[in-house]
Amino acid sequence: MNRKKVKAGGAVRDLFSGLYGLAILFPVFWVIYTSFKTNGEFVANPWALPKKWQLENYVNAWVKIDFQTYTLNSIVITLISVFLVVILSSTVAYLLVRTQKKWGEALLMLFIAGLYVPTSLILPSEFTVMYDLHLWNTRIGLVILYVVFSLPYSILIMSGFYKSMPKELEEAAAIDGCTAHKAFWKVIFPLSKNGVITIVIFNFVWIWNDYIFALTFLQDKELQTLPVGIIALMESFKLKADWVTLFAGLNIVMVPSVLLYICFQKYLTKGLTTGSVKG
Repeated sequence: MNRKKVKAGGAVRDLFSGLYGLAILFPVFWVIYTSFKTNGEFVANPWALPKKWQLENYVNAWVKIDFQTYTLNSIVITLISVFLVVILSSTVAYLLVRTQKKWGEALLMLFIAGLYVPTSLILPSEFTVMYDLHLWNTRIGLVILYVVFSLPYSILIMSGFYKSMPKELEEAAAIDGCTAHKAFWKVIFPLSKNGVITIVIFNFVWIWNDYIFALTFLQDKELQTLPVGIIALMESFKLKADWVTLFAGLNIVMVPSVLLYICFQKYLTKGLTTGSVKG
């Protein structure tokens, strides 16, 4: 009887998990296949598959709304920001975890406290500071903001990894003639691969899809990113309801994040659990 109850419970759980997964994935598939339809097909039946799959919508989104400029800006800003976050969060977290000074733990907690700072509340003061420093409406200014707001969570993740690593690793590296600098980059950093991939995925998805910061701190069209370009595409609806081109633009924004998650999801799971073993 107990085995039957367990099997029945497992079947019900799997059923609800499958339904939940379907509810999550269906809108994604719907946006993808709708982007290959014509506006007439979309209006006639929004849920039907396209009669003829076409790429014209992507060409229209890429050329008409100047998505190539938005895409290039997003790629440059996102990659530079994520790279700086990985370097800074890895080194800072390692120094704070391994330091023997009393202020190390206090400073680590201060960094983590940044997680509780509401972005919308301090947005006006950020704007004032960036404007006074002549960093408003510049890519480097936006990169600095992304790095600053990504560090608290990234340091939290990386500090969990370094706390779980035995100090004997550094001692063995020192016996082999490695300096502290070499020991970190050749031994410790490679072993924290799961944590690095975790912060890369989370920060990439956030920065790539961010709209508020990009809209607030970038004014010139040639500097703006993809999420702002999507809004420009929606503005074009005032003259013509070109829904399928909008869906094509949404896919251009969405696909890189989805592919990154699919490729590295196993590392993401390990990254969120490994550092929690030890405190």
